[in-house]
Amino acid sequence: MKTFFRWLVPVMAVLLIISGCGSNGGSGNGNGTKPEQSSKPSATDTKKEAVITVAGFDDFWKGEDSPGMIITKQFNEKYKGEIKVEVRYMPTSEYNTAIQASIASNDLPDIFLTPQGMDVRQVVTNGWAAPLDDFVSEEWKAQFMEGSFQEGTNMIDGKIYTWPLRGLNHRSILHYNKKVMRDASLDPEKPPKTWDELREMAKIITEKGGGKTFGLVFAGGQPLELDQMILGMTASQVPTHGNLPGFDLTTGSYVYDSPAWIGAIELLQQMKKDGSIMPASYSMKPAETNVFFGENLAGFLIDPRHRMWQIKRDAPDAEFGLAPVPQQDGELPYYGQNVANVAGYVLSATSKNKEAAGKYIEEAFGSKEFFKSTIQSGASLSPIDELNADESLYPYPEYKVFYDIHVNTMREAPNYVNLNPDTALVIGELGHIRQPKIKPTFGELLMNLLVDDKMDAAAAMKDYNAKMNAGMKAAIEKVNASGKKVSLDDFIFPNWDPSKDYTESDYEALKK
Repeated sequence: MKTFFRWLVPVMAVLLIISGCGSNGGSGNGNGTKPEQSSKPSATDTKKEAVITVAGFDDFWKGEDSPGMIITKQFNEKYKGEIKVEVRYMPTSEYNTAIQASIASNDLPDIFLTPQGMDVRQVVTNGWAAPLDDFVSEEWKAQFMEGSFQEGTNMIDGKIYTWPLRGLNHRSILHYNKKVMRDASLDPEKPPKTWDELREMAKIITEKGGGKTFGLVFAGGQPLELDQMILGMTASQVPTHGNLPGFDLTTGSYVYDSPAWIGAIELLQQMKKDGSIMPASYSMKPAETNVFFGENLAGFLIDPRHRMWQIKRDAPDAEFGLAPVPQQDGELPYYGQNVANVAGYVLSATSKNKEAAGKYIEEAFGSKEFFKSTIQSGASLSPIDELNADESLYPYPEYKVFYDIHVNTMREAPNYVNLNPDTALVIGELGHIRQPKIKPTFGELLMNLLVDDKMDAAAAMKDYNAKMNAGMKAAIEKVNASGKKVSLDDFIFPNWDPSKDYTESDYEALKK
């Protein structure tokens, strides 16, 4: 058995092997390439069953009733005797240990998730991944939404190495509790659109709540992602990219000291003085916010797209709505994103069954049937527009608003890797655009500013922003010292209009 699985057995929490028990065999991959083995064995030779190993830590592999395991079982039944897919799921930390051991021994699973801290480009450069193009059809590639494959991100030298697992991924949505609003004599169908309305409604909810119900709740106990809350509140004033919180692609600089970000922080400080923020928010974990919000103890929650299905799971009787995050000026905010991802599942370069693995990707793991489950779970949109617009797949009424918010406020943003692939090395040097090596992080600093009434938000943000810009400059210099050529200009897209998709023509205009 492969090295990966020898490591896997003692460390993984769950081991799931789905084997076939069904009927007929299958046809070729439909792209005109020659299979590695004949699909028609001779009378004197019985074709050996191809065993495909798949490894990752995504929840869609977790449990026999998970979407990934269901689609795999169906695939195995269809190709019994010809192909058998074995899926190994484990928690993140255990997966990273096992996959690193497998990399070290050059004995990788046939299909595996890129290790944390590595992007597709690094995996390809190291010779661990094979391009998918020869093993999937053009029709399969064409089903994905525009922007799903981008050079330097999940394409290298024109070849595709991975595919998107999700569609538009909103980082900041206003969740509002309709019962709480109704009990406070507020119109439950008219959530706040401006900062002033948010503050005023939160005060009313708190005053009517008698010390039990508060206007706003958030997960301050997980400060890493609190920048997304401020990002959401300032998107109509600052060009915003969900994957790059606090960084402005139109100027190539951080915006933590901008009037917009400082204003949003000061708004939260004012709401704290009003008594409108639930006191437990400063140490609360995300799972707790689901319960407090769902049990009608808070009126408003600003959080990413995944909060919707988690509230549905943890508080199924909750009556809540979704809306764009309130802005200072009340204008509709726009959020940038890149559908193509720098991480994902890849086909191992050492796989001896690439043809069969490609068939599994096309007909199961990367199929429309699999992505339907993404929508039906309520967790996110799929990377296939046709499915996202199919209301018959929506698991509950709120999903329609969820879909509309994504479509109305999210746009394809510039991708600096398209301009210069070596910019990915700069981000790798930083650890993330957030620069987690700089302490305190923004989220931790935000909590300090809310807990300590004497702290000056403007002064704190000016100092923090200077450190972040200096960190970016140092990372670029370090990458260039290794022989690469990267400039801060590679991170600047002055022709980006956040209300519109950034297209190939925009890249071309920038190069002129």
